[in-house]
Amino acid sequence: MSPNKTLSDIFSKVNMSELPAMSDHVQELLRLLNRDESSAEEIAGVILKDASLTTKLLQVVNSAFYSRGTPISNVSRAITALGLTTVKELAVSLALFEDFIKAGIEKEEISKLLALCFLSATQAKILCKVKKINVPEEDVYICTLLHQLGKLIILVYLPELYRKAQELIDRGYSDEFAAKTVLNDLTFSTVGMEIARFWNFSEKIVLSMGTNPPQPTNKFDSQLYLLNVAAFCNRLSW
Repeated sequence: MSPNKTLSDIFSKVNMSELPAMSDHVQELLRLLNRDESSAEEIAGVILKDASLTTKLLQVVNSAFYSRGTPISNVSRAITALGLTTVKELAVSLALFEDFIKAGIEKEEISKLLALCFLSATQAKILCKVKKINVPEEDVYICTLLHQLGKLIILVYLPELYRKAQELIDRGYSDEFAAKTVLNDLTFSTVGMEIARFWNFSEKIVLSMGTNPPQPTNKFDSQLYLLNVAAFCNRLSW
């Protein structure tokens, strides 16, 4: 079977699923993330389209980690209290988490993989802040969070192939070798990039799924710093 046939099979599996938040609300949130002029009202409007997402977001905002002492009862107040960036990141994270958990059979394995993605994204924000790396906070969080999209897609929609790849990884082989072996010469990052383009994600997010980006040539090259931080923090988490 050729790599193109394998990719077509993956696409057909993904297309058969409705992907409610991933195809609609998450995409809309990601589009807003890429617009500097996005307003709090626009963000709240997208979140409120999904009752489950709204409920989960407010639960997290009122948890011990984020709570400021006064209960928050609506999305607009959450944005005011926590800031637009934090609420957008929370909304995208929660929507992705819910979508993949719903769609997949391997609930525990999906949860573990997503937890590592969230850890990587948080580390990336901290790294950029501490080292004063010239990368926008929102970009580095989302790009690092989605770096492993290809691996997530295989786990959710083709769990048998994922298990075969994981067996090879557990025996000491690299992710790239394991993926190419079970996916007919495709890598996880290639799958992630193609699916991301299919979902109309920004090219910045697509490119951040690469595993070996070129090194930045100067401190002002924010695009290459973004790609390297996303790859490094995911490798560090794993």
